[in-house]
Amino acid sequence: MPASRGSNPNTDGKTTYLHAAKQFPFKTIVAAIDFSEESSAALRCAQELARLQHAMLLLIHVIDPVGYAFPAGAPQSIEHDKAAREELARIEADVKRQGIPVHSRVETGIVCERILLSLRDHRAALLVLGTKAITGAGRAALGLVTRQLLAHSPCPILTVAPDDAKKPRKFGRWNNVLAATDFSAASLSALHYAQRVAGGHLIVLHSARCGRHLDCPNCLERLRFLAPFDEAHGLPVDHSVTGGEPARMIVQMVKKLHPDLIVMGAPSPAHTEHDLEHSTVVQVVASVNIPVLIVPESRERYTDELIEEVATA
Repeated sequence: MPASRGSNPNTDGKTTYLHAAKQFPFKTIVAAIDFSEESSAALRCAQELARLQHAMLLLIHVIDPVGYAFPAGAPQSIEHDKAAREELARIEADVKRQGIPVHSRVETGIVCERILLSLRDHRAALLVLGTKAITGAGRAALGLVTRQLLAHSPCPILTVAPDDAKKPRKFGRWNNVLAATDFSAASLSALHYAQRVAGGHLIVLHSARCGRHLDCPNCLERLRFLAPFDEAHGLPVDHSVTGGEPARMIVQMVKKLHPDLIVMGAPSPAHTEHDLEHSTVVQVVASVNIPVLIVPESRERYTDELIEEVATA
């Protein structure tokens, strides 16, 4: 496994893994809340990020209006609407007491469509989503809405797995960051974000499908060029080229290095539902318990055409 490492020796001859504060790239954070165990962990993560980085936090809960179409279901739907608004107001008040700038909204409509509209309206810089727990088989079920948002969100998405009651996690700081790149436009955008959010150590990984990674130095040199050692902030960078199926290699690297965050490029919006289910991003998110930051190729996709495309998919 070819690899290289950059370091920053200090006056004591030791390597330091601390660097000067960088500008946090996520000034408006949106957390999609459905009051489940999954969204509870996502809320805690989004709240801690907003508190530490002085970002604005927007809490969104979307109510699907289908129940209103059936007389027998209307009272129950109305009651759910009322309960959701009361619970969201309670959460907002609690967050405000912690000194975090926060706003909450209850939307009615198609969930994916309403979330995309909110991201556009608020020019959101980050969407935080909860994912289901990893099963005994090692996979988490990702719902249709989550898969669509991974491919169509105009801003980066941070996926957060549910908390383990025995091992509560600390959110908000990403010291060791693993960035996986296939040299696509989206993964290069992801690498840019990884360099900005890594707090102490960055590992850049490429899995060469050709299987010639041991004989060809081109990929390793490319990684070194794209993510050089950050002398300005003293950020050590490791570069690693492996061979094999990318999702499997990323998961193996996670088990070996225990990073605080994985950063990847978002799947293409052109992916079919089958393609999304088997994409590297979805496989990784469904196989790990640590947060995954998924970055789209461009943040300039706040268009009605995009929202209509997803809403009618």
